[in-house]
Amino acid sequence: MEKNTIKIEALFISDVHLGSKGSNPKELLTVLKKYEPQYLFLVGDIIDGWLLKRRIYWTQSNTNLIRKILSYSKSGTKVIYIPGNHDEFLREYGEITFGNIEFHDEYVYKDIYITHGDLYDGVVKLKWLGIIGSVGYDMAIVFDRFLKKLGYKMSLSKYLKDKVKGAVKFITSFEDQIMYQGKKRNCKNVVCGHIHFPVIKEVDDMTYINCGDWIENNTYVIYNNNKFTLHEYKKEINNSDSDI
Repeated sequence: MEKNTIKIEALFISDVHLGSKGSNPKELLTVLKKYEPQYLFLVGDIIDGWLLKRRIYWTQSNTNLIRKILSYSKSGTKVIYIPGNHDEFLREYGEITFGNIEFHDEYVYKDIYITHGDLYDGVVKLKWLGIIGSVGYDMAIVFDRFLKKLGYKMSLSKYLKDKVKGAVKFITSFEDQIMYQGKKRNCKNVVCGHIHFPVIKEVDDMTYINCGDWIENNTYVIYNNNKFTLHEYKKEINNSDSDI
């Protein structure tokens, strides 16, 4: 482990989309180096298999991030990988264990139900539609980076994501469905990803947590002392700068 790390019970990340040009593995690696978790939950879409099938885009930063995760497992952290729709190829191998790394379709830790969320998203079941959306989203990210070089702050990819997910919401209430699945498993907390919308909120007698993503939001969730906290990489960097 790194020196001066913060010991915590559990760290949750989702939707890193390694293989996408919009992924931010270098920033996520900076975050992982800060913590020494007992559990690391990878809540799906860590690798973007859909895009990698179309073309190979793999950077050294991607490799460095994978190495860090493996280093966690060798140092005693239990790594739980819950595949999503973009890394669904891992589901073909079933629930397997490699040393301190486990693969599960979904997972219950204490009273926390953990799932990527795609299994309860009506649009993802129409796989062809999801793939088209993924390709278009990746192209929008490339366009975003071009706009930023010109000094524009607008984000076409975020606009498209918000619009598409908003249109889907009336078809299937994603958050309600995830909480329903949690209740079926007698859990009081649910953790998911998939929709790239980071949030922690109380709904009736349940807590709904979405980890967000490492494309636009760069967010992660910590569980420690029976409490969930949502963290954003950008805000943490700004706060550290202000302390100098």
